[in-house]
Amino acid sequence: MRKLTVCVSAAILTAIGGAHVAGASEQLVIDTCGACHSPTDNGLSRIDGQRKTPEGWMMTIVRMQQSHGLNVSAEDRRAIVQFLSDTQGLAPAEAAPFRYALEKDPHAQEAPEEPMASMCARCHTEARVGLQRRTPEEWSIHMDFHVGNYPTIEYQALGRDREWFKIAKDEIAPFLAETYPLDTPEWSDWQAADKNAAGGDWIILADLPHAGEAYGRLTVSGNAAPYDVSGEMITADGTSLPVSGQMNLYTGYEWRATLDIGGEIYRQVVAMSEDGSRLDGRQFLRETDSLGGRLTGVRADQEGVILGTVPSAVPAGAAKVQVVGSGLGALDASAGDASANHYGAALALTTEGNGQVSFASGGSEGSIAHYSSVDSIVVEPAFSIARVGGGSDVGPEAVPVHFNAIGMWNGADGQPGTEDDIRIGQVNAEWRVDNLHDHAAHMKDASYAGDIGETGIFTPAVAGPNSERPFTTNNAGELKIVAEAMGQSADATLIVTVQRFIDPPIR
Repeated sequence: MRKLTVCVSAAILTAIGGAHVAGASEQLVIDTCGACHSPTDNGLSRIDGQRKTPEGWMMTIVRMQQSHGLNVSAEDRRAIVQFLSDTQGLAPAEAAPFRYALEKDPHAQEAPEEPMASMCARCHTEARVGLQRRTPEEWSIHMDFHVGNYPTIEYQALGRDREWFKIAKDEIAPFLAETYPLDTPEWSDWQAADKNAAGGDWIILADLPHAGEAYGRLTVSGNAAPYDVSGEMITADGTSLPVSGQMNLYTGYEWRATLDIGGEIYRQVVAMSEDGSRLDGRQFLRETDSLGGRLTGVRADQEGVILGTVPSAVPAGAAKVQVVGSGLGALDASAGDASANHYGAALALTTEGNGQVSFASGGSEGSIAHYSSVDSIVVEPAFSIARVGGGSDVGPEAVPVHFNAIGMWNGADGQPGTEDDIRIGQVNAEWRVDNLHDHAAHMKDASYAGDIGETGIFTPAVAGPNSERPFTTNNAGELKIVAEAMGQSADATLIVTVQRFIDPPIR
């Protein structure tokens, strides 16, 4: 063990660059993993040939527990994930194309090209492949792993039309080794770059599923992960929601937080910009990850940065608007009265008819629309998937979907639904559920698949057979989600399908 310690320490200490992380160390990796993984010149066998995101490393360790009897405490597991993410993670540029999978974006749609579409994406997202890096040897072993752990993969539906294992070994492994190699300039550059601490005050712009558009200020404190987070979020109607919780920063930029916001528990999966000044990602309910939205942030000490407004649009008349950002003491607005505050600048407006108020500070610009009418509306997302759930003590809960109605003005061509349309912002709407097509009407999908509330949240029906339906089928269905606002209507497509029983951190 002493020889192993010396062998591994030099390589890993060089890679970590002196980062201080509570409980994370090369010795912990050796003690936990060294019984099965032998020492190499670069660390431990198998481990030294891979790089992954925090979620990827967590999945690996959990698999070691489930399949190989690894005995590790939850505290040590978190520390190992921290250490491996810091020393063998992905650079910001490498993770960027696939962040939707880390963020569990329920509306993201992939369109993988061949050979990934047939060979890999039939069973899981393309992002699950793209969020890891391996040596050629490890990619080849990964093909063996698939057949060893899923022996029916060559014969199951959608796999019987080809010699899966032969193609995987001879074509896919070399393709992945070239596309996603272990050693890359992006990773070398990121390892050499100065890393920024996450501590301090952040101005945040987000959307809370049950409370709507919101802004706030978060304070990150502590000397090592997990860091403490405190602050507040404020909704468009002025309600203040206290925030408390903890955050881990992996790989120098991967922000992962679990926060109590006004009594509801949220997860934040966010990337900190390479210069440490911005945040961008997704915030969602921990127990219902389909409900959430984009989160953007900026350090409170930045000058002249505008993130957006709350609300995103206002009816004509008197209105109070929060311009969310940092260093906006010199906000110059085309109308209204602006005054700096703790979250950017407050803007008091009195407007008539349709129009936009623009504002600027430093090099940052923004605008907010005021409206008395809209030319059209659109429903976002235009397509989504919900899942029935509940109905038993062991089955997964239902997966709801949150829809928003967005007001639009026609552009110069005077036609709705064209590229020059002007987006107004969120508008209040009345919601209903219709059948998507004739067969859905025959099956009475709109009567059985679920209901939509006044805030645009669709709640699927209970899982399991329904004796009232033809063939005692379940409550799945194909629906049209209809919004009506200010004399306009629009719809979106919603597929209500069955439960997801296996739900890993990276799907």
